[in-house]
Amino acid sequence: MSDPVLYDVRDNVATVTVNRPEHLNCLDLAMATSLPQVLEKAAWSSEVRAIVLTGAGANFMAGGDIGVFREHLGHGTKDDLVEAVRSFQRAARLLRRAPKPVLAVVRGLCAGGGMSLMLACDLAIASETATFSVAYGQLGAPPDGGLTFHLPRIVGTRRAFELAFLPEKFPAARALELGLVNRVVADDLLDSEARTLAQRLARGPTRALAKTKELIDASFRRDMSDQLDAELEGFVNAFAGSPDFEEGVRAFLDKREPEFRGR
Repeated sequence: MSDPVLYDVRDNVATVTVNRPEHLNCLDLAMATSLPQVLEKAAWSSEVRAIVLTGAGANFMAGGDIGVFREHLGHGTKDDLVEAVRSFQRAARLLRRAPKPVLAVVRGLCAGGGMSLMLACDLAIASETATFSVAYGQLGAPPDGGLTFHLPRIVGTRRAFELAFLPEKFPAARALELGLVNRVVADDLLDSEARTLAQRLARGPTRALAKTKELIDASFRRDMSDQLDAELEGFVNAFAGSPDFEEGVRAFLDKREPEFRGR
């Protein structure tokens, strides 16, 4: 039996791959349990400076495994189903809290829980034939995995209601227009473009990127005065104790590309 989630680290980039391609990478209990464990390893490894989340085979993730849901019909809420949802929520939380950039690489179908995971990532790149759907409404269930947190922040409240209430499939071009993904590329270029982008992120000033991520996330719960104070603290700390800041200044003055070490 193959691992439900694969993990690989190369050139300071950790690639986390959900691995049930014969089931459209749909989430079952084994995958839900394994995913946060793998993401936690990537989030806190000193070797890793960027994380890629993707799916094995032709699809990113088509959501939860409907077969698993069917097993529980008429039996109320079961402990293992609750455990799977909680594990899935923990995976989404780890994507947001990882102190390094996280890139979703999307091909094929991205629906339901797959959409939740993609939205929890910092950036997303998709193939031009990828398709997207919130999908939960088709099952008669509200979303999970942080979708109701991230979706209105990205597309606005009206669009979020539309996408959730009318869960139709839409193409990558529409996802780009809505701001759900950052880039759309030809199918045969997805892997190379994603690798180039991930390596660029991994070569960046990791501590500064982590602080930027923290500041942007916190901005939704702070007033401007508190946000400015937090920015001041972050900038002064970088100035006072970051080798990457020193390298960035010297490289700028020397008119060369900086060589950041993630410190």
